[in-house]
Amino acid sequence: MERKLKLKNDFSTAIPFMLPSFLGFVIFILIPIIISFFISFTNYKGSFANMKFVGVHNYKLLLFNSKFWQSVSVTLIFVAVCICFQLILGFIFAVVLNRRIIGRVFFRSVFFLPVVLSSVAVCISFLFIFHPSEGPINNFLKSISLSPLPWLADKSTSLLTIIIVFIWQSFGYYMVIFLSGLQSINYNLYEAAEIDGASAANKLFYITIPSLSPIIFFSLIIAVINAFKVFDHIYIMTGGQYGGGPAGSTRVLAFDIYQNGFLFWQIGYGAAESVILFLIVLFFTIIQNMMQKRWVTYDVE
Repeated sequence: MERKLKLKNDFSTAIPFMLPSFLGFVIFILIPIIISFFISFTNYKGSFANMKFVGVHNYKLLLFNSKFWQSVSVTLIFVAVCICFQLILGFIFAVVLNRRIIGRVFFRSVFFLPVVLSSVAVCISFLFIFHPSEGPINNFLKSISLSPLPWLADKSTSLLTIIIVFIWQSFGYYMVIFLSGLQSINYNLYEAAEIDGASAANKLFYITIPSLSPIIFFSLIIAVINAFKVFDHIYIMTGGQYGGGPAGSTRVLAFDIYQNGFLFWQIGYGAAESVILFLIVLFFTIIQNMMQKRWVTYDVE
């Protein structure tokens, strides 16, 4: 009886602290998701007076729209490449900067600095860096007798350029997360491994990575979500609202939703795309949660 009363009192104490976050979730996340699901079954174009229920018509249009499937493929390529390099670079730099080297605090700050910079400022800066005729990279290529690259002006290099900028700005975030995980690993495990004659590779694969597996799993979830919702880099670096790169080469799904919903005022169609994007992210999140039981270790000792 006393235990139940204590739990009830604890819950009553926690409610005032939980309520602001819960209200924010309901107002800014849950309700918009429900509204988007509803609008995706209508022909809504900005006026409720002319809005009609059209059932799955918008979803049928998606299935036979080549632009939509191109956006999906561009998004999947973007997500796959960015996730791999973000996590790999973050892990490598974390391992290096976790050692006792001169200036490690300075280098940690330098590599994390792009994370806190404005995406707008970063993208504008890289527009100058990747300028086809006046940019320092192409000038360097010319100075060593190499042909300058079109970067954002050609469909073969435009997506790669966006990926480079996105990875450069974000991998420091995962580096800091991995650093915190590395510093929490029990050093006695490494001492025991050295006594047993374990090599550096063995310590990496049998101590470091298993110990970091919960953090790797968390980073993977965050990286997937952030990569799927990329928008500002595409908008700024490919020409604003009419952007998307040459021949739609950088038009990810989030940007296609914006164009259809807020540029062409096909809000019902754009809402259907947003529902599909939501389901894709949910699918990958569920798969990752199911797979974590096979490779995530919580009891390394």
